[in-house]
Amino acid sequence: MRPRTFFAIFSLLSLSRATPSVHLLNGTITGSQCAYSEANFYLAIPYARPPIGEFRFAAPSIFNAKYGDDGSLNATLPAASCPQFGSSSFAESGVQSEDCLTLDVYVPPCASIRSKLPVKVWLYGGFNEAGGISDATYNGCFSAKDTIVVTVNYRVGPLGYLSVKKAGLMGNYGLQDQLLALKWVQSNINAFGGDPNKILLFGQSAGALDTYALGTLREIESIISAAAIQSGGSRTLPTIDQSENFTSKFVELLNCSVFDAQCIKEVRLQQLYEAFSSLESSRPNVPALDTNRQNNGFGYGWGPVVDGTFIEEQPEKIGMRVPSIIGNNANDGTLFVLAQYGAALTNITESQYQEFLSYSFGTLASNVSTSYPLSKYNSSVISPGFSAMSDIITDYGYKCPTFRALKATEARGVNVWAYNFNHTPTCSWYQAIPNDPEILQLLGPTHTAEIPYVFGLTNHLPLSGSPGSRSGNGNCSFDNAEIVISQFMEHAWTTMANDKRPTLTHVWPKWNRNSNTGIQITDLIEISEMDYGNCAFWDNISDRM
Repeated sequence: MRPRTFFAIFSLLSLSRATPSVHLLNGTITGSQCAYSEANFYLAIPYARPPIGEFRFAAPSIFNAKYGDDGSLNATLPAASCPQFGSSSFAESGVQSEDCLTLDVYVPPCASIRSKLPVKVWLYGGFNEAGGISDATYNGCFSAKDTIVVTVNYRVGPLGYLSVKKAGLMGNYGLQDQLLALKWVQSNINAFGGDPNKILLFGQSAGALDTYALGTLREIESIISAAAIQSGGSRTLPTIDQSENFTSKFVELLNCSVFDAQCIKEVRLQQLYEAFSSLESSRPNVPALDTNRQNNGFGYGWGPVVDGTFIEEQPEKIGMRVPSIIGNNANDGTLFVLAQYGAALTNITESQYQEFLSYSFGTLASNVSTSYPLSKYNSSVISPGFSAMSDIITDYGYKCPTFRALKATEARGVNVWAYNFNHTPTCSWYQAIPNDPEILQLLGPTHTAEIPYVFGLTNHLPLSGSPGSRSGNGNCSFDNAEIVISQFMEHAWTTMANDKRPTLTHVWPKWNRNSNTGIQITDLIEISEMDYGNCAFWDNISDRM
């Protein structure tokens, strides 16, 4: 039986079109109505005690205080993001605070305590260094039709993942934030009209990697019913000992000893930024590809580690414990190469390509160069370097981790479905991506390109601002074929939450290593054999690193 006592709640939902409100044990939450849909939203609801002071670099604990002096929470203002690290396109530019462990809830207009709607809980990407729920692209207003959508803020960068074993700091704080948020949802979502027995966890990129790690935990089956993993899959996580070279270097830049937890916990936020920037500035001008050879030999950056307690063993050996959809985008890598080189990507040199390989793969760079020679890409309309780097990032970072996750999940007897997203959007979906047809065609079905379809964002693209605002949004709309794709993906993710399988008009076969079939999403949606032919090569490279 699933636990029901983690958080005590009062299950009473009161919705009016003017002031939707929900009553929980902590007090009354007041939300508002979405600008472009009938759904209601509740923003920046705390699910954990602020991770500050003695709770910094520690597992999160339950938020058990009253909302304000009068027991009420105005949930109409966008959440502050957790402190952002790095200058990636995924970094939030709005208000930031270490007091950031909040979540947003999006609810269909007619939901009641009796609705028992399926629930979809979102984890954003951003290298586990950046990202936040106030990004307009993660607005749940459009997909909260027959489901409740929850988006979760969690700690990133060193605040979320600094592991220093000698100081007793075990890392994985961001991952533990996510798990606590899921427990909050399970205990409280009934008050919003959701069914705590029908929770889908879905995430993209770092959020997908985290979804996979969480999905292998022993307790996860008592918390969620299904998962969807978008361009993340199963990567070999470093052990806490393997991450020591990198984290020790970081602590050295903080002017602390690796044995001094108090010093590390008391450093100013600005010191964390400066230490992070110092490591970043020493990196060559190449796209980042998470390997244990990077960071000038210091190894892994930020993310989950196998610590022997929270993550007891390597997740790639376990597989998902709940039914899952797992896939990636056909051109995941192009976004990273374009972001790194900009207009100069047409002139990527052989020397720059070799620098990228050496930084990412060390002494194995020549092996990769042999399998991905620039001569193979002489017909590239952009440049051989652009195409080769894009393929390597796609295959090593996303396609083959997808394949490993599929194999591990099937091996433990859990149902799993595969997809490949191979459609080029006709509108920009992020403010940082120019709404320029030439750039969109250059990127193709790149990293993050599936997100607007999953969230039902088909108009006013790219979105900006808060869910209740009409100002600042774009004027681009998807065409009819793209609306069909969005309806397909929305429905598949919702029925995974509801039925533990994607019950669709299209027959989506379960994946197995013999037939290797899944759904290919191009301009059409078709059953197709998935191509993971070069993953044996990448498995060999990973095993030797």
